[in-house]
Amino acid sequence: MALEASIRIIYDRRKKASATVKGGVEIEVYYNRQRIRFATGVNVLKQHWKGGMVVSHPKAQELNEQIISLYETIDQRITTMRRRGVIDLNLLKEAKVEEENNSSNFLDWLEDRIYKRDIKESTRRQHFVMLGELRKFGKIVNFRDLTTRNIKLWDDSLRERLGAQSSVHGYHKRLKPYILEAIQLELIKDNPYNGMKISRGKSEGIKYLTEAERNRIEQLEVYGPIEKARDMFIFSCYTGLAYSDLIRVSKDCIYEENGEYFIKDRRLKTNNEYTIMLLPQAYNILLKYDFDLNLMTNQKCNEYLKIIAQQADIHMNLTFHVGRHTFATWALSNGVDIATVKDMLAHSSIEMTITYAKVLNKQVVDGFQMLKRKAAFAHK
Repeated sequence: MALEASIRIIYDRRKKASATVKGGVEIEVYYNRQRIRFATGVNVLKQHWKGGMVVSHPKAQELNEQIISLYETIDQRITTMRRRGVIDLNLLKEAKVEEENNSSNFLDWLEDRIYKRDIKESTRRQHFVMLGELRKFGKIVNFRDLTTRNIKLWDDSLRERLGAQSSVHGYHKRLKPYILEAIQLELIKDNPYNGMKISRGKSEGIKYLTEAERNRIEQLEVYGPIEKARDMFIFSCYTGLAYSDLIRVSKDCIYEENGEYFIKDRRLKTNNEYTIMLLPQAYNILLKYDFDLNLMTNQKCNEYLKIIAQQADIHMNLTFHVGRHTFATWALSNGVDIATVKDMLAHSSIEMTITYAKVLNKQVVDGFQMLKRKAAFAHK
C-alpha cells in the first residue's frame, strides 16, 4: 500500500457559518479509510473566509499563520511516519488532544462560554467587558498562553490603566471561574493563578455629586453623542436608576396618576420591583428622546462622561454608579427617610441604603471638625 495521506484545510464543516455566526477552521487528515480532524482554534465569520484562507479580517495574517503552523506540524509528523514505513493515524490521535489544548483559541472558547453561562444579563455584560480587556492585552489568546507570567503581565497592565485595585480585582474575579472550567474540561493542566494573590484593594467609598456639581453638568452646552451621554447621566441623577435599568425604560412601564408620571418596573440586577415618580427634569429627558434612552453602550457613555467632567470642572471619574449615588444622597440630605430611599433604589436590604446615610453623617462630623479648628485658631 502506498504511504500517501491527504491533508486539507476545511472551513465550517457543519455548514452553520453566516455573516453573524462564526465557522471553525480544521485540518483534516485522511488515510486508509480513516479520517481525523484537528481544530486550529481559528473561528471566523463567513465573509472572512475565501480561497482557503482568512481574508478581510483585522488579524488575517496572524490567523492564517496559526492555521499554516498546525498544517505544517501535521505534515511533518506524517512525513516522519512515511520514512519509517508506517502511517498510523492512532499516533496522530494521541497528539491531537495535546495539540488542541495548546493551540485552540482560548478567547473564542471564553466568548462561547460567557454566552452559555447561566448568569444574569447584567453580569454577562461585565464578563464580556473582561473578555474585551483580554483581547486588548493581546498576550493571552490560546490555551497555551494561560501562564502565571502572562496573568501577572495582564495584572500589571490593568493596574496601570485602571489605577483602582478594587477594579483590577474585579476583572480577575470574573476570569477565574472560566479558568477552573477549562481545567475541569482538561483544556489546561495547571491553574495560572497558582502562587498568585490578587489583592481586593481598599474600597474608594461612595462617590457622588453635590447639587451644584450636578447642576453644572446639567447646564453644559454640549451636542451630539456628548449631549446624549450627559442626558442619560442626569436622568440617573434624578431617578437613581442604574445604566442597565434606564436603557430599558419605555412607554410601557410609565403610567400617569393625578397629573404625575411614574415608572414601574423591576431592576435587572436584583429583579426587585420599584416605582419612581418622574421629576420634571427626568420626564423632559424622556420626552426629548421619545421615551427611549438606549442611546449608546455603557462603555461609550463612560468615555464621554470623562469629557463632560472636564468641561464641568469636576475632578471625579463619572459613571452611572455616581449618578445613582448622587440621587440617593440628594434624597437623604433633603429629608427623605431611609426606608423610602431604600424603596426608590429597589435595594434588597435597608443596610445597603444606610451606607449613604453614614457617608452624610461623616460629612457633618467633618464639617464640625473644620469649624472647631477655625474657632480654635480665632481664639489664639
